Amino acid sequence: MNVFDEAIMSFLNRAAQASPGFDQFVVFLSNSDLVKGGAVAAVVWAAWFYRGGDQNENRSFLLSAVLGALVALFIARVFAHWAPMRIRPVLDPQLHFRSPSGLPAQSNWTSWSSFPSDHAALFFALAMGVWWVWRKGGTALSLYVALVICLPRLYLGIHYPTDVLAGAAIGLGSVALLSNKALRSVVAEPILNWGERHPVLFYFSLSLLIFQIATLFWDIRVALSLFDISV
Repeated sequence: MNVFDEAIMSFLNRAAQASPGFDQFVVFLSNSDLVKGGAVAAVVWAAWFYRGGDQNENRSFLLSAVLGALVALFIARVFAHWAPMRIRPVLDPQLHFRSPSGLPAQSNWTSWSSFPSDHAALFFALAMGVWWVWRKGGTALSLYVALVICLPRLYLGIHYPTDVLAGAAIGLGSVALLSNKALRSVVAEPILNWGERHPVLFYFSLSLLIFQIATLFWDIRVALSLFDISV
């Protein structure tokens, strides 16, 4: 483990078990789909109807961010599958990590690499999309993702800081690429034009997609696990 990760993890771990109530609150933050994806999705929808600037262009940026989040998740999963296994801090005996009170054991933690953070990849991707169209909202959402979604996962020993930084870089890079005007005209704008002709089907599909992103495709992952398919 590098010095950067060790210093931050050691600092955060000093507070573990000092207050069981605080530890359990952090566990709640880490597990709550409402606190994590629900809040992010709500801001994305608020930005969708934001009236500042050209609304059609704003929506093309947001749609590019949603698609970029999917690309970011795919890249993060490729890294997790094919990069060298990185054991999570809470399971690393060399770190002497003190597990916070109330942290439930997860069966996939021993077989799934902590690098990179898919939470950071997905939610920073969406935050960047919001930032493109609504600077204040995007800045606030980025801080929310960092402090309310990612920081608890460091405190609980689920990820190292570099896992989060790598995930954020993947998310931001994916959205930056797809937000290029040339790519938006090829990918996002045809979908928006189709949505204008079929608004009911468009919003039905987009709502389901954003919901799945907000929950990190939990239902799909559980369904695939029934067939021994891991994603």
